Amino acid sequence: MGGDGQALSNKRRVLESSKVFVTADELRKEEGKDSDAVQSIKERNAQRWSHCTLSLEPFEIPVVFDLCGRLYSKRILLDDILRRKRHATPKEKDSNSGVCITRLSDVCEISNIEEGEKVVIRCPLTGFDASYGLHTFVGFWGCGHVLCVSSCEKLIKSNETKLLDSSEEPVVIPCPFCGEDSFPVPLVLGSEDDEVEQFRRLRPLQRMFTKRKRSEK
Repeated sequence: MGGDGQALSNKRRVLESSKVFVTADELRKEEGKDSDAVQSIKERNAQRWSHCTLSLEPFEIPVVFDLCGRLYSKRILLDDILRRKRHATPKEKDSNSGVCITRLSDVCEISNIEEGEKVVIRCPLTGFDASYGLHTFVGFWGCGHVLCVSSCEKLIKSNETKLLDSSEEPVVIPCPFCGEDSFPVPLVLGSEDDEVEQFRRLRPLQRMFTKRKRSEK
């Protein structure tokens, strides 16, 4: 998974053991059990919408997401990229061809952030707060808007086949909020396997999309 992939795996194990975060599989296992236990799991899962994947600390603005659907404080991520570049051996650099963030172009900055006592990611169409953990969200790569799936589900499903089958030209989906050309990235997935699969599926699309944007300048 690359140099930072192992580090993220280690952090995930720390989170699971400390019960700060929870996976979708764990949530399903708890269905039908004591309602307080289920509520506790939902609350822990919601923390992923308010804490940086790397530092495990509350978000600092700006916040970014990657193709795996992970969320980061941009400053923390940039510091990590620079640290790895300074200390990486040639072998480690070669191994970073997998699921690895090596530059800021590998992430997208979230546009609809609210800053107050805490950083809030709120869908501008529905008003739903992502940190409640009650809804699923996608981030649009071109503009950085994070929207509740319920507000754009028909649009995504109508273009799902094109997104999966695209091999030559990037499939452009206009952001339902601002209309900018983009493609959706499901955020905060249930397992690391889901994250890796999504990265491999979306990486070619992201490269084609970036190439197209550069050619338009």
